[in-house]
Amino acid sequence: MQGPLRHVKPPWAPSSLTYFPGRPSVRRVWGVSPSASERKKVLILGVGWGGFRLARDLDKRQFDVSVVSPRNHFLFTPLLPSTTVGTLEFRCVQEPVRTIRGVHYHQAQATAIDVHHRQVHCLDVYRHYGSGKLVFQLPYDHLVIAVGTKSSTFGVPGLQSREEQFSPTGTSKDNVFFLKQLEHARSIRHRIIECFERASSPFVTEAERTRLLTFVVVGGGPTSIEFTSELCDFIRHDVSQWYSDLKHSQKIIVIEAGKHLLGNFDSSLSDYVETTLAKRQVTLLTNQVVKEVKDVSVVLDDGTEIPFGVCVWSTGNGALEFVKNLPLPLSQDHRIKVDETLQVLNHPHVYAIGDCAVNEDKPLAMLAQVANQQGGHLASCLNRDEALAFQYKFMGAMASLGTFNAVVDLNGPKFKGIVAFLTWRSAYWTMMVSVVNKILIPMFWFKSFFFGRDTSKF
Repeated sequence: MQGPLRHVKPPWAPSSLTYFPGRPSVRRVWGVSPSASERKKVLILGVGWGGFRLARDLDKRQFDVSVVSPRNHFLFTPLLPSTTVGTLEFRCVQEPVRTIRGVHYHQAQATAIDVHHRQVHCLDVYRHYGSGKLVFQLPYDHLVIAVGTKSSTFGVPGLQSREEQFSPTGTSKDNVFFLKQLEHARSIRHRIIECFERASSPFVTEAERTRLLTFVVVGGGPTSIEFTSELCDFIRHDVSQWYSDLKHSQKIIVIEAGKHLLGNFDSSLSDYVETTLAKRQVTLLTNQVVKEVKDVSVVLDDGTEIPFGVCVWSTGNGALEFVKNLPLPLSQDHRIKVDETLQVLNHPHVYAIGDCAVNEDKPLAMLAQVANQQGGHLASCLNRDEALAFQYKFMGAMASLGTFNAVVDLNGPKFKGIVAFLTWRSAYWTMMVSVVNKILIPMFWFKSFFFGRDTSKF
């Protein structure tokens, strides 16, 4: 590497910084306080359910904890569909990383891991004036990989993932959306309002109006069903009031490759969901596969082409390119292999939790509750300097079907309707991290029910 070297010494630690015009700058970050050198460095990659729980529960008196993530917040994913139509506002479902006391946060992407020198190479998400993006290395004593996954496209022609490039839609299309991050939900919300505004114009053709008001949801899992239900509520309660001339013009289509929606739920609950959505005039296309995505339409395997105004794609998870390129043992689906203590196979002091990890002897589903429990378990083990086997406890499965309706499977008791709805809301409300969000969420639920959802596009 050539170029002038300039030394910069922050007040808290030695560090070197090299600038190259038009090229990334390289910085070595050693710590943030003199006392940090006396504690073991725990470096956490990712702030999802596992990483955020681990960062909160680690004993900061024992460990110097650093977190690397391109997004500076933890996202409460079960309530994300509610933000797509304004039932909840975005602030309610996220918690800033910096609210965790005693944690050093770096808004950056991890690009590589040097297990021999115990370093992680990172790329700053911001482009700095005159120096490009910063490239720096963070040392560790314990490394925890909790970067999660991205939405899977299953190689469908015409659709590529852009999640790792921070695309507002998450995809290579402007009107095909993943629903995994806050920016996806915000983009969906803007697009839905845009479609109704454009369709309300007296100068648009009938064919174009029909296309704009056709909403396609690909996938039959909980996220897809909850988004569909929220959209039904929005159309029934808000569109009917503010776009009265369009209240009978919209069409919602759910496409699922399996035989039933919510295939992992009990069949009685799955049947109830299908019956409920059918009563709301939602078109259910099960046993159907999307074989191509065009600019404003999807093509099914039987040749049927469906034009749309909005398409939400929620069909499963795939590995990040970062994980695929790691010098660590990976499974066939590119998840990091771990043992029963969550340690990466043959790599002491390196752990992996959440969706990006798998114990092939006891594989678990990619669920938020799995990652959350793993984060808590690993924090407890590190705090006590123990290596204990992780034991997963299934807490149940729930899915909202809109106002006053839901399905709940508590690994034994199964119920639906208003009791399930109250269970769904109370369970997720009690799981919120901050008191602020515990106050805001009931306020927005009250506001949306009695005064409607906001239809502004901004």
